[in-house]
Amino acid sequence: MSRDILAVDVGTTALKLGVFSPEMKLRWETSRRYDVHVYDGGKADIHPDEWWRALVDACREAGERLNDAGVIAFSVTTPGLTPMAADGAALGPGILFFDGRSTEQARWIRGRVGEEKFLRETCNLPVTGGSSLCSILWIREHQPAVWDAAAKFGHTNTYMVKRLTGNWVIDPSTVSITGLYNTARNDLTWNDDVLRAAGIPAGKLPALAHSHECAGTILAAVAEELGLARDCAVLVGGNDAVLAAFSGGMTAPGEITNICGTCEITYVCVDQPISSPNFNIRCHVAPGRWVTFFVLNTGGKALEWFHGVFCAGMSEQSFYEEYIPEALDKFFADPDRREARLPEYAPYLAGSRYSLDALKAGFAGVTLETTRDDMLVALIRGNALYAGGHLKEVGARVPLARKVHTTGGGAKIRGMMEAKRRWTGDFDYEYQDQSSLAGAAMLGQIYLRSV
Repeated sequence: MSRDILAVDVGTTALKLGVFSPEMKLRWETSRRYDVHVYDGGKADIHPDEWWRALVDACREAGERLNDAGVIAFSVTTPGLTPMAADGAALGPGILFFDGRSTEQARWIRGRVGEEKFLRETCNLPVTGGSSLCSILWIREHQPAVWDAAAKFGHTNTYMVKRLTGNWVIDPSTVSITGLYNTARNDLTWNDDVLRAAGIPAGKLPALAHSHECAGTILAAVAEELGLARDCAVLVGGNDAVLAAFSGGMTAPGEITNICGTCEITYVCVDQPISSPNFNIRCHVAPGRWVTFFVLNTGGKALEWFHGVFCAGMSEQSFYEEYIPEALDKFFADPDRREARLPEYAPYLAGSRYSLDALKAGFAGVTLETTRDDMLVALIRGNALYAGGHLKEVGARVPLARKVHTTGGGAKIRGMMEAKRRWTGDFDYEYQDQSSLAGAAMLGQIYLRSV
């Protein structure tokens, strides 16, 4: 008997749940929002119980729609670094990718291990927030009682899978940018040299397994709580952005995806683990593949900021559907002349993932002739040039495809594709529906075909 797939996307600010047929038809979908805590000059986290409550509530709404589900597959925000007790209870909040508390720990461990070794073996330099290594070191220094009590440090999927099955697990797509994993080899091993230098016992880390593998069968009490069958298999799961690209078919070397969401993410599929201090490398969920992972912390968030500061009297709908397209239309009516009068924009409203310095955004070259439209187009140009710099760097090392698959709300704004062609690169931009939720369901489909 064929079984349905329960796909769960634990995102940064919301959980989505979908029931898919074995043929990947979406039968039903719902979502639950939750709040991220940003405080104390840059800390950013969420209590993992919020993820679990959202899952329970969504499953209760689903009701009998879950009766035929035979597998649960996760897509998760990464890292969501969480210290956990032996029973899986969270001992503190999940530290998110844009957290800024562990810069000093990043400097220390870079100096102790050496940046060349990090790039050669883990393919990523430790940074605050995005690198779990730094967050673990911060907890040890500032919360010694939590460090002592922690049986494991894991990511979002570690926490959820532990509650569902009682087993500890983590996958390469989420762990590959931590600085702790042998990303270049992608052989399901931690980097022992980094662990020794950092003073982190390997026993405090979960077991490693691929995203499509089964982590265990759901616990009987949890099956009853969620309304699922007691033989339901729970998969390890993977990083949400990687799974979104996977759902769009991004598996061939050189293929490019650009996600225009709250963060703007540009990534290239590669068949070798190239590394650079200017971007991250994640292990793909597809075998023998990695992705360059280049993040602008405030892509869509920068437009949201501009709306609140410069266009507060405008409705959100008018801003995105009328004002931005009209400003871009005016610009492209005479682009060369109008670009000469644009101010320069540095795209660091929320800092940079690739610098230990606290970079800030700024407009330069503003004059009495500068208009609000000029400021908006300058912001769009600055963001696009930033992403374009990544493609130029990667393109100098590996052949790039001609087409860029782009997705997300920002890509639907009229005029935005033309802006990307002008400033990100002369590629063929094609909008493509991608979904972390669908990517998680594809993991479930892979599992069902294997059993």
